[in-house]
Amino acid sequence: METNNQQQVEASKQFAVPVEKLYEAWNDPEQLKQWWRPLGNHLKEVTNELKSGGTVRYLFNDNALVISGTYDEVRPNEKLVYSWNWEFPENAVKNASYKLTILFTGQQNGSQIQVLQETIKSDEMLHPKEEGWEKGLTDLANFLSGNSTNAADNQAQQNTNDEEPGYRERPEQQKVGGG
Repeated sequence: METNNQQQVEASKQFAVPVEKLYEAWNDPEQLKQWWRPLGNHLKEVTNELKSGGTVRYLFNDNALVISGTYDEVRPNEKLVYSWNWEFPENAVKNASYKLTILFTGQQNGSQIQVLQETIKSDEMLHPKEEGWEKGLTDLANFLSGNSTNAADNQAQQNTNDEEPGYRERPEQQKVGGG
């Protein structure tokens, strides 16, 4: 059901690591490649110019998915605001543009991340996006705690007849997975 009102998704998670380590895992290309798998895609290349007006670009698997954007605000270890454009160059799936605000908060026993994804234009797309961010943040938590997300990937690859849970929506409804 389409709606004229802009929708948003919020997700947050606590981590048992300092905020600096959380911020680095979110932004460092080599760390991102280890934990972030939106729609089951593997991150191949990362451009991440952490400055206002800087480019962010993620290239997955054989160019099947590209996520790109521009930073509006960068406060290291505190806040990132940027555009978040999904492009499916070789697919008939609708491309989509969003605005992300990521807040990093240091706490006594670790840190917290809060994700706000704005400009979702239909109610039916909210639930898949919520599940996607939840999965992405859980994968990030597993990575930061030393638990590999590769075991889950290997299990999914072994059983190719099963779909990944929560990814059974139409392609335009599929969740983003974090970040």
